[in-house]
Amino acid sequence: MFGSQVQDSRAQNQQNAQERAVVLEAKLTTEKDQSILILTFTRPVSVFSYPMMQPDRLIIDLPLVNFQVPDSFRQARSPLVKMVRFGALGPEKSRIIIDLSKPTRIARMGFVPVASGFAHALRIELEAADPRQFEQEARSVAEQIRAQRTRNGDNDTIQSQPPIKSNEKRPLIMIDPGHGGPDFGAVGLNNIAEKDVVLAFAKTLREKIEKSGQYRVALTRDGDVFIPLRERVRIARSQGAHLFISIHADRIQNAAEVRGMTIYTNDERATDAEAALLAEAENRADVMGGDESEALREEVTDILEDLAKRETRIRSGLFARTLLGRMETMGQTINKNPIRSAGFRVLRAPDIPSILLELGYLSSQSDIKSLTDPQSREKIGQDIADAVFRYFALNPAQ
Repeated sequence: MFGSQVQDSRAQNQQNAQERAVVLEAKLTTEKDQSILILTFTRPVSVFSYPMMQPDRLIIDLPLVNFQVPDSFRQARSPLVKMVRFGALGPEKSRIIIDLSKPTRIARMGFVPVASGFAHALRIELEAADPRQFEQEARSVAEQIRAQRTRNGDNDTIQSQPPIKSNEKRPLIMIDPGHGGPDFGAVGLNNIAEKDVVLAFAKTLREKIEKSGQYRVALTRDGDVFIPLRERVRIARSQGAHLFISIHADRIQNAAEVRGMTIYTNDERATDAEAALLAEAENRADVMGGDESEALREEVTDILEDLAKRETRIRSGLFARTLLGRMETMGQTINKNPIRSAGFRVLRAPDIPSILLELGYLSSQSDIKSLTDPQSREKIGQDIADAVFRYFALNPAQ
């Protein structure tokens, strides 16, 4: 066993309660040389912590809880803490990730009743750690996770697999809202998180495509939950998707004037440095979400050249151009370099035409307004749906 665990006796007695615990408030303060993180729960739960490197962070796992923390907490900082992220990892597990400015240890962690008596505060006292000790513990944790993963037979290789058998002949479009759970993605102006923007947009796009009655639509995630990149690809392939659209919304530091939609296809030879940097950032989504297997995996050997069919690449490019044409025709705001390529892991399905669509920039007040305004979102969603219809008219699903 690795890490530190707090199992409150009251938590044990309530673990099987049907009502999920709720996190009502969060506060990060500094007291002398310590950073104090306080999370207010409706009831205590079991918590389990351990460190990880590259980047340095502290992971706190707990049962599935409902986070109702104000968006303003996304800007919480301290001398030891860059950011605190949190969210669901699946149907039974949540995670808190403390991104660190320097090696840090948990000096003390536990639940204490609050004054009202109707809630309990998880108090986490953080202090600077010896870098060598932090590294040793993190490496020990990584080795135990690696051994566990080996025993479980986990494999990152995208396996050839038959799609789920179905009598349904309508093409299936898989929409992939990026990030989710403790992986916020970009955090833009007004503390708006990419994971929220793209999920809301994905649901709108699903509605627009389904309304035609000619297509089926599925989402890789339908709620605020973290899904590893490789699992997103597997979901699309296992269901026999005919088109894969990964939805994102980036942020650029100190460039509020940059805005507009950008369409990316997959190619290990990036079209430009900006595309390469974006792919590198997006490919670290698993690490940002706290996926242990991704955090400790060595550089994955690219298998795209070995697996991808020329026809799939051609179709991906065709959809990208069809989408761009529709957006330009309808007067949507387009980035000055609208179609680019880079090595995105989420676009690695060798047999599904795939694109990554950056809706806009959360560093642009104009883009945020268009992406969060319901009427504007409906219009953009309809234009993308029309591009999907045009693509399949030109290129019937195989």
